[in-house]
Amino acid sequence: MVSVSIIISPTRANAEPSVGVKKGDWMEYAVNITGTPPPVHKGVIWMKIDVLQVEDTAFPVNLTIKFLNGTMSSSIWRLNFTEGNDGGWIIVPSSLDPGDTFFDNFSKTDKNITIQSEEQKMVLGASRTVTYANDSYRYKEWDKVTGVFVSSSEIFKNWSAHVNIIATNLWSPQILGLNQTVFYNVVEVCVMMAVLISFSVIVIAQRKKRMNF
Repeated sequence: MVSVSIIISPTRANAEPSVGVKKGDWMEYAVNITGTPPPVHKGVIWMKIDVLQVEDTAFPVNLTIKFLNGTMSSSIWRLNFTEGNDGGWIIVPSSLDPGDTFFDNFSKTDKNITIQSEEQKMVLGASRTVTYANDSYRYKEWDKVTGVFVSSSEIFKNWSAHVNIIATNLWSPQILGLNQTVFYNVVEVCVMMAVLISFSVIVIAQRKKRMNF
């Protein structure tokens, strides 16, 4: 057992980080900034991330922000998990378990960030497995399957930012524990079966009526 553990552990540690998003995926967030932030963050109330392309562990995203006065601004962020560029943890490798780490080359302390725990949460109407990690000023939660962040709190000396996901095309709301699409498919099948049963009952009733005559 010891020898097997020694063989497996390095393989897991050196495994290529997995990208859980694809071209066309998008996420929208509500942003709440308090205090006295730097000018670049002042008045930001909304943010959207659009995944433009994915190649191995590198992918550019278009990040759009909206200000309180209605103006908007966009920029291209080039994320690369192998190089440790995750855009301030906005998207991290997918399917990380508690105890796993991801590389953050821009961290001023430990560059290997450890996933601390996971739990089931309702996110945008669906039950999702959510993981989290934090450092000295930042706390973030991610959707485990995709690696996109769903909530964050960042507290600096004179200001703070709290961000929560409000819309995405990565998953659909659930109804009675089922994916919305699956639920409507089930309803459609049930309706069709009910129509067929009703039609059969009518046909049988008419035949019996004719036989009685």
